[in-house]
Amino acid sequence: MKSIRCAHIVVVADSDQGLMLAARLRRMDVARVTSVDRIAQARQLCEAGDADACIVALEDAVPDGVPHVEEDAPGRGCGVPSLMLVPTVTPYLRAIARRRGYLAAVPAAAPPRMLYRRIGGALQRRRAARRARRVSVSMPILWAGRPASFVKPTLH
Repeated sequence: MKSIRCAHIVVVADSDQGLMLAARLRRMDVARVTSVDRIAQARQLCEAGDADACIVALEDAVPDGVPHVEEDAPGRGCGVPSLMLVPTVTPYLRAIARRRGYLAAVPAAAPPRMLYRRIGGALQRRRAARRARRVSVSMPILWAGRPASFVKPTLH
C-alpha cells in the first residue's frame, strides 16, 4: 500500500470546510496537500499524474437536503481515486457518488481515523488496479505457448 505520508492529495472546496479538511490532512502527516477551488483544476492535476487521491468537499444542499453533484469525479478516467465529503451520507447520495465515479461518500464529521482509513483504502485500490493492468497485459503471452498442458484431465 502506498503510504499516506508520501501521498499527494488534492482537496476541492471553495469554503472554510475545505480549508479545515486540508488542515486535518496536514495534521495526519500527509506529505503534500493541495487545495483548489474547482473540479476542473483538480482534473488537470489528476490527468498530469501529479495527484494520488482527490477529496471533493460538498456543502451546497438543494431544498430536499441532498447536495447537488453536477460534475464527474476529478480522477475519473485517469485512475486517481476520488472521495466525496458530504454533510450527511444517505443511500441516495452513495448511488449518485458511484454513478459520478467517486470511490465513496464520506461524512464531513468523520473522525480522523476513519478519514485516514478511507484515504489509505483508496490508495491501496489504485495500486492494485495498476498491478492488475500490468498482469493482464502479460498473461496472454505466458499462456499462449502451452494451453493444453494446463487443462484439467477428464475422469470417466
